[in-house]
Amino acid sequence: MKNKKMLIIIIAVAVALVAALLLLIFLPKSCGTENSGEATIDEGTDLTVSVDENGVHQAKVNTKDGKIENNSYGTLLEYVPSDLKSIHLENTKGTLDITTETPENETTKYTIKGFEDFDLQGGVPAEIGSAASSLSFTRVISLDGGKSADFGLDKPRASVTAEYRDNTKALIYVGSDAPQAAGTYVRFGDSDTVYLVEAEAVAPFDKGINDLMSLIINSSGETDEDNRVSSITVGGANFPETIKLEAYDGEKVSASFRVTAPFEGYANEMESSLISGGIRGLYALSVDLINPTDKQLAEAGLDKPYAEVTAEYPDTTVSLIAAKPDGDNVQIMEKGGRLVYTVAADKVPWVNTSAEKLVNEYALYPKLTALSGMKVTSGGKTYEFKLSSKEITTTDDDGNETSSTVSTVYYGDKEIAIDKFYAFYNDAAMIELADAKQEKAGAPELTLEYTYASDGATDKVEFSEGSDGKYVASLNGKAVGHVRKSDITRAANSLKELGV
Repeated sequence: MKNKKMLIIIIAVAVALVAALLLLIFLPKSCGTENSGEATIDEGTDLTVSVDENGVHQAKVNTKDGKIENNSYGTLLEYVPSDLKSIHLENTKGTLDITTETPENETTKYTIKGFEDFDLQGGVPAEIGSAASSLSFTRVISLDGGKSADFGLDKPRASVTAEYRDNTKALIYVGSDAPQAAGTYVRFGDSDTVYLVEAEAVAPFDKGINDLMSLIINSSGETDEDNRVSSITVGGANFPETIKLEAYDGEKVSASFRVTAPFEGYANEMESSLISGGIRGLYALSVDLINPTDKQLAEAGLDKPYAEVTAEYPDTTVSLIAAKPDGDNVQIMEKGGRLVYTVAADKVPWVNTSAEKLVNEYALYPKLTALSGMKVTSGGKTYEFKLSSKEITTTDDDGNETSSTVSTVYYGDKEIAIDKFYAFYNDAAMIELADAKQEKAGAPELTLEYTYASDGATDKVEFSEGSDGKYVASLNGKAVGHVRKSDITRAANSLKELGV
């Protein structure tokens, strides 16, 4: 019982102390005597802001006996971007002259003098506009600017002249960053007073013209049809022979492109898709050069491009050139363009592609639904299969239609279970090429001859023993590469499992 009473007394005392503390914090400043030591609300540094006879905004920190009574926060400038007329910015990256316009009920628009016909990066000019519209500080560092070099204000890293629609202007000088990420030193107007501001408040003043340029290298087509490339040509110093691709939309083979140079054949699906996907709708990491000179292009390695690509689309032709990749990044530009960009190398796979990478994954992989017949020769025996496929549409109880393709396979008069034939077909038609090296072929051990339903045309794939334990794959009498012996064996065993 005694312990409970003691606990109650302790809690009561704690509550009373908290209440007293809150009362002291929020007690009006007029309460108590001047030297009572009671807590008051921080009303900021005593500051007088004005506009001089030249229309320049000025600020004066009021002192008593040469000392600041309350060295705290304050506001030097308070406008909104729509009040801006122009900004003159000088920094280590150069000089910018920015004009603004705010149409009724719209956001402020920014124009860079001398670069009026360039697209700007969304939001970045607005960051500069916001920084030039309002400025607050967190502390006064020096009233007389003594030892200005210590604050980086002997040679400001950025100098800003902002003009407003009320015919006034503001002068802002940005020095170095304070230690321990405390902020950045600035001067304001004609005063030598040094203020500490939040680093983010003046960081936009470090931006140069390159930072303002749009990072969109080119845009995607407005429709899916516009984005369907019809042909791609890849060349440059990195390519001994020009590579040419043509879109393939036929029904015979599972491929999106055909290679027409430096060899002929269906293109590797993954590699050709990567190439076609890295040409349009590109976005840069940075803009490096604007209106580059011949000397600058040579220094960047773009006078004699490491790689270049030209792609034909229904609505346009896209031509890009690239320098030799530097690590994970590469510099590129539109052929004949005015901007040099840095992009991630993996976004433009055409820079590092090769004819070898474009060799198809398989000697030939026809779509089963495109076939009317398939002749297989293995172990000295020939097997002929007749195939047919048709589309069937079914309607459920809710009236929703579903379409599917159904295939049937016959060996003579015997129908082969489609799931079993699929297993064999995948083992035989999807024999992967181990390389694209060509070697004279001998007598075939496995032959696959396909007949297409659309026109009765045929393709023949033969596999014969080659060197180093590999087998040579030939398409219509021409060697296209090597395959593994184990894949030939698996296809032959899969054929036996059909029971024909």
